[in-house]
Amino acid sequence: MIKEEKYRYLCVVWDQIPDTFAWFESKNAVQHANITWPCCCFLSLLLLQETTTGAGVANRENFKPNTERRDERNIARLGIISIQSRIDDDLKTWKAEFNIDGRPYRVECAAPYGRPHGVDTDIILAVQTLFVRAGCPAHDWLHTTAYELRSVAGLPDNGQTYQRVRESLKRLWSTGFLIGEGWYDQLRDRQIWSSDTLRYIDRIRYHEMDSELEQLPGLDPAATLSIKLGEQLAASIRAKHTQVLDGRLLVQLEQPPARALYRLLEAHRVDSGGVRRMRLEVSIADWRLACGIQTDRPELIRRALTPAHDELIAINYLAGVVIEGRGKKQILHYTFAEDNAPDPALMELLIGVGVSRTAATVLVSEHGDRVETAVAFVRHKQHEGRVRNPGGLVVDFLRHDGKYVLPEQLGSPEVEIAQRAVAALRRAEELADQEITHERARVAALAPEEQYEAVKASLKLLLKPLGKAMLALFEERCRAGILNAMQERDQAAAAMAELRMQEHLNELRSRLESAG
Repeated sequence: MIKEEKYRYLCVVWDQIPDTFAWFESKNAVQHANITWPCCCFLSLLLLQETTTGAGVANRENFKPNTERRDERNIARLGIISIQSRIDDDLKTWKAEFNIDGRPYRVECAAPYGRPHGVDTDIILAVQTLFVRAGCPAHDWLHTTAYELRSVAGLPDNGQTYQRVRESLKRLWSTGFLIGEGWYDQLRDRQIWSSDTLRYIDRIRYHEMDSELEQLPGLDPAATLSIKLGEQLAASIRAKHTQVLDGRLLVQLEQPPARALYRLLEAHRVDSGGVRRMRLEVSIADWRLACGIQTDRPELIRRALTPAHDELIAINYLAGVVIEGRGKKQILHYTFAEDNAPDPALMELLIGVGVSRTAATVLVSEHGDRVETAVAFVRHKQHEGRVRNPGGLVVDFLRHDGKYVLPEQLGSPEVEIAQRAVAALRRAEELADQEITHERARVAALAPEEQYEAVKASLKLLLKPLGKAMLALFEERCRAGILNAMQERDQAAAAMAELRMQEHLNELRSRLESAG
């Protein structure tokens, strides 16, 4: 359980979220980075890890947001969901036969609503993740809401998104596939295939809102959304034939193709013994089919893959991609970054002052916390015109701590910004306990109507999935003093922090209905 002080502090943070979200909107971050108020809520949880509890020492071990995403590995390898954001709308059936790392695959698919693509990867990951969090029920049903599904998928909270979720679920439900995994029979001198029919989703039950003027119709965010997973998919997840994807990494990837390629690479980089390899080699012809890329022209395949490669390299998931050969005989060589790989930004700082990449790797691994200071020191000396070998100086600085006397002002904007940020954080920590105590005492002393007004902004954000009618009833009860607005805020904030918000909303909805 999260300590009371933690979620009380979180309540103070909630009141600032509307301004935070407004700032993101003003920067057009909503469109470009999938930033919505739940993302701001998540940032608040991260901030909570860094702030004080009780005596003022950050407790990072007891609070870890659930960022894992679960994915059935065998189906992920088949390339049924195209990594491309846009595909031919007329593509309703297709066949593919390819070989990755010696494993042959054969896929035949029928998709009346079109081939799954784009955000369908995010949606099926969210469905599987919520199914695992629900304990993989034996009846194969997942009971959730469109709001929760969208949130786990990392999509923005607006009407257009709920329309996209609806269309995605229809594509995933309507897609049926016959898959075969083969092996070579030496006695018969032929390929043998073991085939089976599968579906992602067997049934969907949901409520849909009538469209308003100039708006798209979409799923009701607060109503129950029930999804029955395909029998084989659910059984395979229950048998733990899954891969764990890093949700923190997924949110760094801006475009669906990069997220889809990350999922595909994770599925294929694991060998038959369950070991995650650091290299993967695939032919461009086979990889095109595994990725669901429609064209067979090598230059267009590379063009489709390049932006995703760039994103995966930028976040340090891939160390590099090398393509060798010509035409349809090209081979892609993927090299994965180590899980504890040195920070690429610090690497570039050292390379920028003349350190070799090999030496930079070692220095960042051994002296990562001092690299920025070392580079700032060398830049300062260069500005004075007294450095013949900046690379050698920075290496000596890092290997002999305390040898050099630092000037009072290094002249590095990065260092100055970091120092100001640390000072600001310390000031915030010193004021946090005082602010919590003062704010709670002030709000607790208010009359019911005034108390509701004081916490209204955070309540509306936390309880948004209740829907307009229930929120209006909730407000009425709070203003009348039947419900204590501050206590309701505390309970909702605690539920959000403990990742049981849906359970809390159901309980609150029952209380409101029974009291009526």
